[in-house]
Amino acid sequence: MIKQFLLMAGLIVVTGSFLLLWDSPPESFLRPENSKVEQLPTADSYMRNIKAFIFSADGAKKYSLEASEMSFFSGLSELKLSQPVFMTHSANNQNGEFKVRANNGTVFKKTQIFEFNGDVNANWDNIAGNTAIEADRLSYSIEKDVASASGGVKLTSPNSKISGDSLLANFETKVLKIESRVRGTHDSI
Repeated sequence: MIKQFLLMAGLIVVTGSFLLLWDSPPESFLRPENSKVEQLPTADSYMRNIKAFIFSADGAKKYSLEASEMSFFSGLSELKLSQPVFMTHSANNQNGEFKVRANNGTVFKKTQIFEFNGDVNANWDNIAGNTAIEADRLSYSIEKDVASASGGVKLTSPNSKISGDSLLANFETKVLKIESRVRGTHDSI
């Protein structure tokens, strides 16, 4: 009789466990997620193959911007650009044109700063000829007319080649400053 009682009790426990597992939702068997992935902000608007121009008060073209794709994030007050080409146009061609190409870019609306990332190439003409910068990252401030580059900076002009970790270029004062691990070659005239 004790054997029959234990057999019946075991059968009831097994049947109850089976029914409990059968009726349980699948999520109850999964481990809880400790790390939740932060959701990326969604763009408010997208544009493809854009060309934008900014004009001065007297109607002269001041800046131009081209990009294969642009995403606008109003919450972040920024524009994300794919394959941007940014160009400054100076009045009377005093400072020459400053042209920047990159894989990606960001325009910060509040600070009026352009940031370019990935295979950045910048060119401008000066008295000595064309000057080119290659870097991983470049930032340009419209207000200050200053550019800074970092990450494998290479500056090439008609008679010199200079490389370093970072560069600061002030187009108003026409001063270039290259810092950290600077190497240069200058061809004499």
